[in-house]
Amino acid sequence: MSWDLEVDVVAVGSGLGGVCAAIAAHDAGGKVLLLEKAPKLGGVCAYSGGEVFVGCNHLMAESGTPDDPVAARAYQDFLAGGYASKPHADILFEQGPMIAKWFADHAGVQWKIIEDFPDYHYPKAPGTVATGRYLEPQLFDGSTLGPWQKKCYSSPHMPPGIMHDELFAWGGLSAMPRWDFRTMGGRVAKDIRGMGPGMMGWFLKAALVDRQIEARVSTPVTELIRDGARIVGVVAQSEGKSIRIRARKGVVIATGGYDWNQEVARSFEGLPTWNSMVQPSVSGDNLMLGADAGAALAGVPPYNLGMFFGFKVDGEKHDGAQLWRASWEGGYPHAIWVDRSGNRFADESFYRDYLPKVRAWDGVKQEHPHYPPFLIFDQQYRDKYAFLAWMPGQPIPETLVQRGETARELAEKLGIDADVFEATLTRFNVNAAEGVDPDFDRGTYPWAAKMTGDRAMKNPNLGTVEKAPFYGIALSPVGVGVNAVGLRWDTNAQVVSARGQPIAGLYAAGNAAALLDIGAGYQSGLSNLRGMTWGFIAGRHAMA
Repeated sequence: MSWDLEVDVVAVGSGLGGVCAAIAAHDAGGKVLLLEKAPKLGGVCAYSGGEVFVGCNHLMAESGTPDDPVAARAYQDFLAGGYASKPHADILFEQGPMIAKWFADHAGVQWKIIEDFPDYHYPKAPGTVATGRYLEPQLFDGSTLGPWQKKCYSSPHMPPGIMHDELFAWGGLSAMPRWDFRTMGGRVAKDIRGMGPGMMGWFLKAALVDRQIEARVSTPVTELIRDGARIVGVVAQSEGKSIRIRARKGVVIATGGYDWNQEVARSFEGLPTWNSMVQPSVSGDNLMLGADAGAALAGVPPYNLGMFFGFKVDGEKHDGAQLWRASWEGGYPHAIWVDRSGNRFADESFYRDYLPKVRAWDGVKQEHPHYPPFLIFDQQYRDKYAFLAWMPGQPIPETLVQRGETARELAEKLGIDADVFEATLTRFNVNAAEGVDPDFDRGTYPWAAKMTGDRAMKNPNLGTVEKAPFYGIALSPVGVGVNAVGLRWDTNAQVVSARGQPIAGLYAAGNAAALLDIGAGYQSGLSNLRGMTWGFIAGRHAMA
């Protein structure tokens, strides 16, 4: 065969899985090439909160309060819901903490514990703890990326230039009008990065600056090249022409999932529509490339993975496509969700509760009875809290939300049963005034209270919805790249065939790989943990 370029390992995708594979392969003696389809580096992780969820991590031990491995594993198994592969789950649990420490010791990633940040299901699930398992990197100086400084994604979803401890000290998401924007602005001006952009900054610096690994943006991989049963290279598109790149040791598919392929998402995600918060380059290349190699797929139930419900603002774009935003407002006081019937159906502050309930199916009426959900809030909300970027006192565009001078008027505009809706508000308000929700226990999860609650309220996540005018918007599913189906892979991160045999020279990491290690549940930070862990394993195994 003739080649335009020869390396040992090609990492396809520049999110956490691809970059960690590149670093691991390089440190094992390999020549590595990092290829990115999008115009910038960082992948889905750069859009995220930048936390990684690591039970039994080294910082807990160093702080004098080590994690209980029995409890940590009990919580991992609880999240999996019986759908994880035990060998994969064992490796994630055992090697994830060691690999996080390896990147601190060998790649300069400056981890810290996010203080007083509880597990999702604390204290209601087995093995949960109030703090310690969430890690995030210290703030990152973007200027240290040198020529790559302007070629990495910032996040349109996360507050720039801060860490979680500051966000929570300022009151969380609901307290945006009281955030320290002077501090944030000063850091943005100096390109000091936090959250997802900061996390990827540390890893990209380790790869591209410290190790001088070659990377190319706007270079999609369109084909895998086989020699018999082995994957030996890729075909990529670069500056309008095809190039053939030999991978002597292996190709790591770390392209993310299929969020921007609505046809595929409709087939696998259990909802009639699908939109996404992540970059439009995340469009199912993992499945298409895997098909070239005869790869098997694997899936878990989609009901309770990483996704939200949200909306779009006309005119907001990223990489030329519509930007979709997650709605956290349902967890703020003075806001609720209802369905078309006018009924509440879930704890609006805790997306682990509402995700499976929105997907519920009525087999008699042949419909999703709670889809789409409607976010409803009142003037009390508008007087206290921001709606996206519109601060109290700033009118929200009429093209974005409906407004009614009465609850009935709003319900009629939204197509909601007005009689039931009025009864729902009456019941909700009586209980919210007392700070309780006997229907769905809203406000009883410390994680939700910390993220979206208002600590000045009797119940941080509850407040009456009774002051006119009333506002409402229909919400749409918005994925975050964590999909129900992906490439099947073994415990060496090798992609396997439909007959269960490893495909020589082909690996998968991150959201491109099926969720065999975590099963049917989710905890924020797990995607970053599995990307980091299996990317590292893939790079090492390829070089071995």
